[in-house]
Amino acid sequence: MDPIGISEQLERHLPDDASRVAQAWREKQLEYTFRLTAMERYEDFESVTRKALDHALAATGQQLDEDQKDALMARYDDLPTFDDVEPGLRRLEEAGHELVAFSNGSPRMLGAILDNAALRPHFPKGFISVDEVKIYKPSPKVYRHAAERLGRPVGEVRLVSSNPFDVIGAEAAGMRVAWVNRSGGIFDALGTRSEVVVSTLVELADVLGAQRR
Repeated sequence: MDPIGISEQLERHLPDDASRVAQAWREKQLEYTFRLTAMERYEDFESVTRKALDHALAATGQQLDEDQKDALMARYDDLPTFDDVEPGLRRLEEAGHELVAFSNGSPRMLGAILDNAALRPHFPKGFISVDEVKIYKPSPKVYRHAAERLGRPVGEVRLVSSNPFDVIGAEAAGMRVAWVNRSGGIFDALGTRSEVVVSTLVELADVLGAQRR
């Protein structure tokens, strides 16, 4: 999903400081999930995201009323997709890959996102949320749980993500991985750059097809 939708919503409310608030919001959102995992505590992703927004506003000296915050949170349920997502998923599905959405998001959020983006047909087995085990990525428990839900050894499952921390976490748990580097960014120094690096899901389908041959 493309977070540009969140930035556009912020610009309506905070035209002069939207980018700074958006960056602080995302950073704190991830930090809270990492801290909760380290403390062996859990709050669902909606709660974490709302608290991260409150912190980002306070840290940047900005204010929004509750209705404006609610509108921003609702935008998470209806984020636009990158142009490569639908054709890429279709190509992967046609090639026989079993697809499942796997996310830190709460079950309610994931269901809404898949429905609003009309992507649910590409995921006949639905989604796997970390809410099922009450711990966030990149804990190895999360990736092992995903493999168990799919009924496969962890080494036969491939995580596909644009987030380096997610790729590193999955690989550390024994999964195969692929990094979707749409922005041309750098990989995290904590891990080794994935063997499979692509810029789109369509390219991923091509790469995996070539490996099979």
